[in-house]
Amino acid sequence: MEEMEIIKQKWILLLVLAVLAGSTTNVQAAKPYLIFHLDAVSSQDFFRELEAGNLPNIERLFAGGTQIKHGLSLYPGGTEMIYPRLKTGTGNHEGHSVGWGAVDPETGQLIPEPQILREMLSHFPRRSRGFFIYGVPGLHNLAALSLLNVPEILATYGYAEILWFITDVVGHLLGPDAHLKSLYSFDEAIGRFLPLEQLDDVNIILYGDHGMSFGEIELVDLKAILKSKLGSSFRFYSYPNVYLNEEVDRSAKARELVEAGIDFVFYREGDAVVGAHREGTVYFQGQDGLVRYSFSGSDPFGYYAAGYQGEAWSREEWLEFSRELRFPAVPPNVYAYLQNPYVGQFVLSLIPPKLPKTIRANAGNHAGLTTTDLLVPIMFKGPDLEHLRGLESMWLYELYAEHVPVDFSFVPPRDKNSLSLVGSPQGMAIRAELSPAYRVRSSLDLVGLTSACLGVEYDLFSTFLSRIWLGTGARLAGENPSLFLQGTYELTLGRVSASSRVRYHLGQSLELQQDVALRFSPKLSAVWQMGRGIGLRVTW
Repeated sequence: MEEMEIIKQKWILLLVLAVLAGSTTNVQAAKPYLIFHLDAVSSQDFFRELEAGNLPNIERLFAGGTQIKHGLSLYPGGTEMIYPRLKTGTGNHEGHSVGWGAVDPETGQLIPEPQILREMLSHFPRRSRGFFIYGVPGLHNLAALSLLNVPEILATYGYAEILWFITDVVGHLLGPDAHLKSLYSFDEAIGRFLPLEQLDDVNIILYGDHGMSFGEIELVDLKAILKSKLGSSFRFYSYPNVYLNEEVDRSAKARELVEAGIDFVFYREGDAVVGAHREGTVYFQGQDGLVRYSFSGSDPFGYYAAGYQGEAWSREEWLEFSRELRFPAVPPNVYAYLQNPYVGQFVLSLIPPKLPKTIRANAGNHAGLTTTDLLVPIMFKGPDLEHLRGLESMWLYELYAEHVPVDFSFVPPRDKNSLSLVGSPQGMAIRAELSPAYRVRSSLDLVGLTSACLGVEYDLFSTFLSRIWLGTGARLAGENPSLFLQGTYELTLGRVSASSRVRYHLGQSLELQQDVALRFSPKLSAVWQMGRGIGLRVTW
């Protein structure tokens, strides 16, 4: 009778907990957004391969959608430049990320690369930060496997952002053949792992964040040139910015730098931006959001030959006019950049195949002002993206602010709850996981009539593939009641998931719990708890 009463109390407790936790897990978008960030692929390379039939899975995914061949990234082309501004909708005239290093104009202190990196990563969705690690050659396979879990991420957050970085890494290190191969592997990952049948009524976006230029590479040791020509006035260099210790004759020094092999040297002169080049000087004058371009000597951008007559144009007008030229919309891009207080006294630019000599990017780069540096592909398909049909050009940083209002701030009110029932030699093993808030969950483990453990965990780090939880708890029943610390690693690959939980009972012993589950439906899974048995798990 006593045993029956204990069993009755367990089931009453589990029923009460299930009722209390029965609220919906999330309030996601009715038509969620799937976003592909394709790093360092120019519009030229992307559409050449797409139209040649070499990207069949991307072609199928976006069939009937919108293609923009003239998306323009901000100068200087770089993820550290464009990604934070994509999320904030701001131009390159503001923000202290102006390259992989800068000098704070107020304090005079250096802003180092790790700080720029932290700021960039802070704009990544929390579950998407693992993609930065997956940019390491070899680990890009984990980025591919992450596509298996896109439906779950969409259902939880209302958006899923995939960042494919390996194209940038191998382009810098290994050159055009490896870069093209990595683009093909991206397409293959979509065909092999993305559950296309579960993407009905999903809005899908793909964009390149900047390009990548190759060719008969000529490496230019910019730092050596700067030290030689600027002498003691040189303080700090982080492409494309040059910071000085003292004021110099900018016109004369810019001309010296050009003669030493730098293609463009820009600097501010009053309200204007001036650019020295080998065959003359260019001038950008801005007023009321419009920019006028003029030159002395020769026109290095070919704008006047293409029909420009000295008008003051908006950035949209400049892009529309010059999108088919080798140097798209340079005047508004460079003029805005030099209004940023964090840029240097000089701003440099090389024309590919000239590239800055570095320790990690000597086979390809995106350091210039040309189409292969800055012109990127943008693609759309979905029920909420029909208003973009017919659009032929776009400034990339305006994607979310002006065209696609994705709510990247949304998080669900709580995580999933679950109830697992497993038959074991010790009796029925029951585990209930109940989440009162996002990234927090409590758990109750009951094994037969001999053991009861109560715990709480916090989600320390998560990716599309895995979650790492840390927590504490107490064993309330059994031969040796104790307090414990625990860590849980969870891995999900589509319908299959696995977890490994390590508990350290203070002053006593370690305990390892492992299970594998196969999901039949969004709410029901079969589960195998190793060392215990097989049962069912209900999730809500």
